[in-house]
Amino acid sequence: MTDPPIVLDTDFVSSFACVDRLDIIEGLYSRRMIVLEEVTEELKRVRYLEDRVCFSIMYGHIRRVQMMAGSAEALEYARLCESDRYGSGEAACMAYARCCGGIVASNNLRDVRRYCEERKIQLLTTADVLLRVYHEERLDLPQTESIWRRMVEKRRRLPASSFMEYLEKQGR
Repeated sequence: MTDPPIVLDTDFVSSFACVDRLDIIEGLYSRRMIVLEEVTEELKRVRYLEDRVCFSIMYGHIRRVQMMAGSAEALEYARLCESDRYGSGEAACMAYARCCGGIVASNNLRDVRRYCEERKIQLLTTADVLLRVYHEERLDLPQTESIWRRMVEKRRRLPASSFMEYLEKQGR
């Protein structure tokens, strides 16, 4: 049995790219991650983020995927976009995961959580990843805290202002 693909939303992949730490998700999910064309279009707004993700694609860690016109996922994507509730990237990720299977990697829980819960689509957040690498001792507490704080400084959406605060909220 193969693991489901990790469908990367812009805010999720940007969190790691903006602090130059795509190596974290590459180390955990290499060759499982996909980025849809709608997400790469959003990444083009910030050239250095696009460049970093393109390097990860070039080295085979992330696979670029395009929805086929008329496919089930393209039709669901169009329906989600018409609702005006979702951005292009998150709508594409949710539609793809629903129709093709996969895990939505997004920090925009306010918008995607309900859709994913109702359709039993697993969600993965930046906080989940940092918690995992900390618990697996791939990064120690000062390293994880430093990455978290740098992400917060770059205005990434995280559930706490520090990793320690997040650990306390998790009761760990």
